Amino acid sequence: MSDRDTSTFFYFNMAIALLCYLAIFIAAPYIAAYYHQPSLLMLARIMALGIIINAFGLVQRVLLIRALAFKLVTRASLISSVFSTVFALLCAVNGMGIFSLVVLQLSQSTLNTFFLCVYGKWAPKLIFSISAFKELFSFGFSLLLTAMLNIFFANIYQPIIGRYFSIAYAGFYYQAKRLYEVPVLTISQVVDSVTYPILVRYQHDRAGLESRYRKIVTLLVFSATPVVVMISIFSRDIVWTLLGEKWLPSAKLLAILSFSGIFQILETTSGSLLKVEGRTRLIFRLELLKKTIILFNIILFCRWGIVALMFGIVANSVISFAINQYFTSIKIVSYKKMATILINAFLMGLMAFLLKEMISNVYLAMVIAGSTALLFYLLLGYLQRLPEQIMVLGFLSGGRRSVAKP
Repeated sequence: MSDRDTSTFFYFNMAIALLCYLAIFIAAPYIAAYYHQPSLLMLARIMALGIIINAFGLVQRVLLIRALAFKLVTRASLISSVFSTVFALLCAVNGMGIFSLVVLQLSQSTLNTFFLCVYGKWAPKLIFSISAFKELFSFGFSLLLTAMLNIFFANIYQPIIGRYFSIAYAGFYYQAKRLYEVPVLTISQVVDSVTYPILVRYQHDRAGLESRYRKIVTLLVFSATPVVVMISIFSRDIVWTLLGEKWLPSAKLLAILSFSGIFQILETTSGSLLKVEGRTRLIFRLELLKKTIILFNIILFCRWGIVALMFGIVANSVISFAINQYFTSIKIVSYKKMATILINAFLMGLMAFLLKEMISNVYLAMVIAGSTALLFYLLLGYLQRLPEQIMVLGFLSGGRRSVAKP
């Protein structure tokens, strides 16, 4: 991409971010009135600054991904998540209350953008090309609408929970969502960054495209399933360790939400395949369909309570992946292989749970039970000669080559 293209994209992106912030700024009084919480007027306007901060580093992130510098993107995300969580905990301990959540969001956005700028080593020039804008707009408009739709629906549950259950439950949900999104979003971002350049190499070779897609999906099922199971098993310990006793009601929500993670990751992968095939308009139409189903599920599950609503979120993730997968028209993996991986993960989870119950110390339980169960999972894969285990080790040691090679 030339400086003309990147600078044009940067200014357009910043303009969209400013418009979004302006919309939230204007809507803030209505948000406060909706919750009957006057303090939300200022909170909404401050937290919305994260939109502008994130937009400032978007081009740098795209350039790093284009250069296949996935480790740098992941490093920026992980460092910002860790330090922002520490900052927020310090603020909470010192009695800042709800403002600790503001610190959490804005510090994460600021740190992530800072590191992306440092690693990206790019700065915009005073260039805005109409022709470049038209080229980018023709391909990216549907993806832009899709992204805006996803952002809106990613945050739709908090206002609903806060309005129809309680502000406290909205806080518990927010923390549970934050905890399970740390691994899930990190994996999803890396997957989206890695799979697209791999698959795009085979966009004119259908057989090669299907082969690589199956490899990637199988690798993800094998590697992401134990992460999801571990989060669910140790949900109470994770919440108690990271957030403290007063946030323990989040644990039950986290245990349920974690199972939606694997389907979100797989949905991201199938979405990458649709982008490779240039079906951006179809992606937007599918998102409209999936969001309609989400609204229906909210109405259906909300009447049964907060726990039922969490199961509804899991159901949405399964349905969303199934819809994407249907339109890719690729059989992802044999049912026998899928069943083997899931049974192994179940046995691993059972072992982790039993060992955890035998150890009274929370920290020792997580370390000993977690590591032992994970080794057991890997041992089962080794004894069954699952090729996915070799693929995971190859991916970790050799990057994307283990998936990209024939």
